[in-house]
Amino acid sequence: MANEGWGFRKEKPSAKGRNPRLKDGESARVSHRPRVGWVLAPVIVPHHSLDTDRREWRTDVRTPPAEVAHPLSRQPLTPPSMHFRAYPAHAALLAVLLLVFVAGCDSGLDPTPDDGSPPGLDLATPFPIDRGDDGVGTPGKYKGMWLRLVDNGEPTVTPVDGIVGVLCVGMSDGAGECGDFVARISSHWIGEVAEQVVVVNCGRFGYGIEDWNDPDYEVDLWDLCLDLVLPYVGLRLDQIRVVYHKAANRRTTTQDGSPLPSYPHLDSDYQALYDNLTTFSTRVNQFFPNLQAAYTSSRSYGGFATTPGRGEPLSYEEGHAVNSWLANHTSVGGVWQGWGAYLWAPSCTDDVMNGGGVCYFDHDFIAGGVFPSASGKGKISFLMHHRLLLERWYRR
Repeated sequence: MANEGWGFRKEKPSAKGRNPRLKDGESARVSHRPRVGWVLAPVIVPHHSLDTDRREWRTDVRTPPAEVAHPLSRQPLTPPSMHFRAYPAHAALLAVLLLVFVAGCDSGLDPTPDDGSPPGLDLATPFPIDRGDDGVGTPGKYKGMWLRLVDNGEPTVTPVDGIVGVLCVGMSDGAGECGDFVARISSHWIGEVAEQVVVVNCGRFGYGIEDWNDPDYEVDLWDLCLDLVLPYVGLRLDQIRVVYHKAANRRTTTQDGSPLPSYPHLDSDYQALYDNLTTFSTRVNQFFPNLQAAYTSSRSYGGFATTPGRGEPLSYEEGHAVNSWLANHTSVGGVWQGWGAYLWAPSCTDDVMNGGGVCYFDHDFIAGGVFPSASGKGKISFLMHHRLLLERWYRR
């Protein structure tokens, strides 16, 4: 039986240290690559392939893709180092797709609508936001919201004394995901990332965007990053030019424990995240006055979650909240705002992938279905890396 997930050879850390203000179970280290920042938790996993009875993944993350399509473009990003064996034909699914296509033709759906929206039907079931422009055979809207990622262009990012500091902050599993990302750009992708890039992981497990916005958590989050993490890595405050934010609400249930209502309810989780993003964008500028760009990612798939308030469509709709917010905030205080990697993708059993060529299996998450496993982190790191490869300041 083949192992599960994507991964790489385990490397020994090049520096050791223990910060007295870290919680039990958290550790700090600098990866073996010079100029790559601090990792809060050991997240290195072995490199292997994944075989299942329905799909075969052959992944060699050492091989860069020959072509990388922008995740905001109409062309899906599919790494040539992955070769998929197609799922067996499902008569029912094919019939549904045929009906959708025929319905689109019969209803007079325009492949190039006058209002510029994506073609296709307006549905109330989640479908990747970055796939709306695939044609009339796929949905074009979700509850009236366009299935197209907002493209705010490319920011201008310049080094300070030869350094572009990239700071990872955000929700809970974002700390582990960034740690996995740092390890991979220190090994498999080391030849693809500019030497000026220093990635620093200030994500903290268990803290959502509300906590980063709350002054009561300032010591545990912002002060820890500024006073301990940056000096540990050897970066100055003015060298932090980019923030990579994993945006997610922590409070996603009502007082009785039931999930918050879905969009378009005024008390929806969607609306709460939209409002929290406004507060966060101002707050991060206060702590990092030399910031030039902020990249935001939303949650990955929540369909395997067993915890109320962590399932679907909540996780999916948080992506729409980010998309809507970015459409209305191209910059805040002179800092460019835009999409990081679009991480949401459906279950692989749905026979649908997001624009980055990713879907999720249940084993891509640990018990409870909320936090990504080693294989899930590998997929997220892949999407993050290939999103940032589109930026001149990041790629070698």
